[in-house]
Amino acid sequence: MYKLTMTATMNIKADFGVYDVEPELVYLDSASTTLVPKVAVDATRSFLSSIVSSTRRGAYRLAVDASSMTEDVRKSLADFMGTEKEQVSFQKSIPTAVASFAYGFNWKGLNRKKIVIAQSEEHSILVTLLRVAHILDLQVETVLLFPDGSLDLSNLDQAVDAETGIVAVSHVTVGAGVRNPLQEVAQICKEHETVLLTDATRSMGVTDATLSSLQADIAVCSANIGLMAPPGLALQWIRKDLGEIHQPGVLGGSAVANVEAGAFEIALQPDKFESGILNLPAIAGLGASLDYIREIRNQGQLKHMDILAAHTFDTLSDIDNLILYGNPTKNNSIFGFNIGNGNGINCHEVALFLDESNIAVRSGLVCAHPLIKPFSEEGLVQISLHAYNTIEDINRLAESLRMIIKELL
Repeated sequence: MYKLTMTATMNIKADFGVYDVEPELVYLDSASTTLVPKVAVDATRSFLSSIVSSTRRGAYRLAVDASSMTEDVRKSLADFMGTEKEQVSFQKSIPTAVASFAYGFNWKGLNRKKIVIAQSEEHSILVTLLRVAHILDLQVETVLLFPDGSLDLSNLDQAVDAETGIVAVSHVTVGAGVRNPLQEVAQICKEHETVLLTDATRSMGVTDATLSSLQADIAVCSANIGLMAPPGLALQWIRKDLGEIHQPGVLGGSAVANVEAGAFEIALQPDKFESGILNLPAIAGLGASLDYIREIRNQGQLKHMDILAAHTFDTLSDIDNLILYGNPTKNNSIFGFNIGNGNGINCHEVALFLDESNIAVRSGLVCAHPLIKPFSEEGLVQISLHAYNTIEDINRLAESLRMIIKELL
């Protein structure tokens, strides 16, 4: 079914339509948008061509088919994540999922009035929680980072107290690909009976981590980034007992079970977390992408990623005048760098020069200004890997970077 060949590493580019159009493309921006395999594109197209109808909104056959498809994908996702299907829900985006949870959190009943946010958080988490704090008149405390972008656990321990309701710490950060010590973070949160909210977007699909394995109380991620589903869909996992008692801040549609004049009854989980109309075409694509990931994992995807990451680390470390940020290791799938100190080459110029060689990278502050600005005020070049990348891709990147340094620095 899938076109897999194993040489030194895996080569599955034939499974992605973009390489049919751009056969020489080196795509190194998977932490921003992950390429979608042909099987997921076909599943999305098939849903739009043959079903279309919204789930839970009709007794006719097409509506029933839509509902069945949604629950089949939920079961597949739960199996992939090693959890129960009631604990996973489909979300419009990470900000909407976070906002609904935070607005619905029982701040007054639990006598909590503070949100603690790691400096490393991407804007989908950071800005959403800042806005919640502004509207609800909550305190916000930022957990500072060490110069290499790693979390200062002693600062976190000082920040979290009996007044803290939510602590937000991601698993793997953008920019430098730092992996936060979630086990230690979770222990601090448990000591104060505080909810740990984790963005797991940059570890799903490229590591063996799952939403349920991170020791968070609630975890969110993109269904596209890492998991290869069509863009426009996010996922939420919530601890079962927390999900049972939590009342979301955003409701409507099938998130309510009964409505009367001036009153409503909230549905059970996971329905109560899925307000409005779900992105069913993307959910159909997710089902196919999960099957695809299972298949390539059986063919050695995680080993391939390890080989690729180690080669990328060694290759970038060997380039003169290239500054790697953070504390990267041979396990990183995200690397951030600039060329030259002081009067070096602007990160956007580097990205544009690489694009002339058909190499796609991300540049700038990568939607994480407080994290990236201490590294470089103007931003950095971010490269991010996935299973469709090859050793040859990294070698072409290195060749182009050396040419840029030789000609422009």
